[in-house]
Amino acid sequence: MSTKWDTRFLGLAAHISGWSKDPSSQVGAVITEGNRIVSLGYNGFAAGVEDREERLADRDCKLNLTIHAEENAMIFAKRDLSGCTVYVTHPPCPRCASKLIQEEVRRIVHIAPSEDFLSRWSEDLKLSHEMYREAGIEIVSYELDSIDIDNAQVTVAPGGFFRAVLSRFLG
Repeated sequence: MSTKWDTRFLGLAAHISGWSKDPSSQVGAVITEGNRIVSLGYNGFAAGVEDREERLADRDCKLNLTIHAEENAMIFAKRDLSGCTVYVTHPPCPRCASKLIQEEVRRIVHIAPSEDFLSRWSEDLKLSHEMYREAGIEIVSYELDSIDIDNAQVTVAPGGFFRAVLSRFLG
């Protein structure tokens, strides 16, 4: 896959992240096979479960009720994901990494995490990367400043994802 397509699908994942109602962590995921979109997902509560403000504000409650973006994209795909690529706005946690490995995805592409994100989740990400290495999954991480949005012709509507990401994608 080319950097142009990686950038396009990361841009789409950033756009989709804005659909999440989570006030602190909005994550988007896109699953592709080649240049074709297989499925999309964002983090949120299960269909029919009320995303009331007090639940979203209670971190423990929110974490227990939230389906991650990668999980939602896998659920909605309703097909075999062997050989697919997953584009996600954040590096997948070990819980999602194990599911992606079990689905036999070939490649995971994400935006490099911020220092703030790493300060909270670096140990989890190390575990995810160890599992990817053992399973032979390719990981690609793009530093925000290295994303060439002009070449990829990315246009992203404003959403709830990190302002730095949106400002980078919007130029």
